[in-house]
Amino acid sequence: MHENSLQTSDNGQLPSTVSEEVRMLRVQVKEMEEEISELKKDLHAIDLLQKKPIISSDSLAIGGFWIVAALTIIGIFY
Repeated sequence: MHENSLQTSDNGQLPSTVSEEVRMLRVQVKEMEEEISELKKDLHAIDLLQKKPIISSDSLAIGGFWIVAALTIIGIFY
């Protein structure tokens, strides 16, 4: 009278081995997402900490020109 001794599952429910694998994969994906998030934060922090010149070489050249010009004028009239 017992029709089938195999485990039957509902349509919305996966067998236990497949559902366990899916759960493990979801945990791994979650861990990787957290690691990627931390790596993005680290990259942003590295970008902020890199030394960037405050004064560009062009502005240094222009400032140097005006200093030399001022010294020349002072030297001529003094």
